[in-house]
Amino acid sequence: MKIINTKKELVALAKELKVRDDWHEPDEQEVTAVVKGKSFDNAGFWPKGEFGTNSILEKHVIIKKDGKPVGAINLATLFAIACGLDEDK
Repeated sequence: MKIINTKKELVALAKELKVRDDWHEPDEQEVTAVVKGKSFDNAGFWPKGEFGTNSILEKHVIIKKDGKPVGAINLATLFAIACGLDEDK
C-alpha cells in the first residue's frame, strides 16, 4: 500500500488506477475508499495504527482496488492538498 503525502503522489496513483482526473465514478474501475481513524490531525500517526498498535490514529482514507488496499492518505493532508497546499515546501 502506497502512503500518499503529496498531490504529485495522489495524481500518480490516480493514473495507475485509471480513474478520471475528477475522480468521477471510480467504482467503474473497481476503486473504493474507506475512512479510518479518530483524530482529525496530520501530525504523523497514520496509517500505522491500522496495522500496528498506535492508540491515537489520525483519520485517513484508504483507497482500494478490487477490495485490496493500494494507497492511503491522511484526511487533513487531503484537505490541505484540495485547498492548494504547495507540495514543494
